Amino acid sequence: MNKNTKKPTELDNPFVFNTQHTCDFFGISRETLSGWARKGAPKETRGYWDLKKLTEWKYGKQNNDLSPEARKLQADVRYREAKAEMEEMKKLEKVGQYVSVDDIEKALAEVFARIKQGLLFMGHRIATELNAQYPELALDAKRLVDEEVAKGLTQLAENGTYTGKRKRKTNIKPSN
Repeated sequence: MNKNTKKPTELDNPFVFNTQHTCDFFGISRETLSGWARKGAPKETRGYWDLKKLTEWKYGKQNNDLSPEARKLQADVRYREAKAEMEEMKKLEKVGQYVSVDDIEKALAEVFARIKQGLLFMGHRIATELNAQYPELALDAKRLVDEEVAKGLTQLAENGTYTGKRKRKTNIKPSN
């Protein structure tokens, strides 16, 4: 016998109720229940509903179990919410309360490039200043500054931090 031709008395499930009782259980109108049916709500047979399945469908259903119409409605809601969020961000950007990630990255890249350029030029500037009074120290000072700047930039590039620690060379020989 076809499932849709079963009479309500032949249904073996104690959770199956007629439309009126189902509407009373959920506190909804017949029109709402019909709307649920169009969206894919499970129905036992014409005019009869399994409350257990209907409750699972309404309150605990996974997306892949939904009817195509219900999935379309959910996708439409998500699309409209995302579109509204984008419009809100555009509005905030226009009034100066929001800055895009791309703008921040571009500004930071420019700042770091200027800092790097300044640090790399520091050794030359120190050597130029020292050369007037201490020409014999100027090149050594430039070398030390250039090494320290290069080490610092390398640490920043690799780890994102600069420790400033350097290994000390010891010229002390153990005494025998």
